[in-house]
Amino acid sequence: MSVAKTYDIVGNEFKLGFRHQDAWGWKIALAFFFGDVGAGGFFISAFFDYLPGMIAGWILVTFFKPAALFMHLGQPLRFWRAIFNLKSAWISRGVLSAAFCTGFGLIHMVNVAYNILPAALGSLVFFLAMAGCFMVIVYLGFVLSHSPALTLWNTGLMPFICLAYGLMGGVTMTILMGYNSFLAADPGSLQMLKTLELILVVATFLMLLSLIHGAAYHSDSGKRSVLLLLKGKYAQYFIGYVLIV
Repeated sequence: MSVAKTYDIVGNEFKLGFRHQDAWGWKIALAFFFGDVGAGGFFISAFFDYLPGMIAGWILVTFFKPAALFMHLGQPLRFWRAIFNLKSAWISRGVLSAAFCTGFGLIHMVNVAYNILPAALGSLVFFLAMAGCFMVIVYLGFVLSHSPALTLWNTGLMPFICLAYGLMGGVTMTILMGYNSFLAADPGSLQMLKTLELILVVATFLMLLSLIHGAAYHSDSGKRSVLLLLKGKYAQYFIGYVLIV
């Protein structure tokens, strides 16, 4: 892989060069993590009517994700404005998706526990909660891929990677929480979840390789980004945690 020597990585210096993305840091990363894993955990647990898993996922989306987002926002009291740009902003669509996930998710959990809704209405609530969870998981990929200035993220693979990560986190959470409870009495479901997780791990790994390959040969900034992940200061985290752990 050859790297163009025309430009270097520069900070805020007034000269041509590559600059780091510094608008989003660890706080927004935590928000995305809690949202993906929480929605994925609710999504998977709901298919087994596993209430503890749904509650754990719902808490992550409802409380942990917004808490991380509020820490990131410069003007937290203006968060409500995020919902008013649905036609053009994926952030707004993400807020609406989270509202569907948490609102209809809560109604669905109450219905699972107490069976208070007619069958048809219960199925509708379940569908809307699942749709909200699905959108919470994938919208991040659309947000990240929206900026052409960030070559590493500017790819149609991002929504699929986020989907695989969210479902993989949801399967993992369901297995860990349900291993000694409902899955202990249902070895068939346990084996199915283990198989699904293996498929998701392999699929995610292949998509990450494709993401790296595409970025490396798309532009000079993409090459720089890939080198930072594989050989630079982020290598120990990317290789050690993202690829291996």
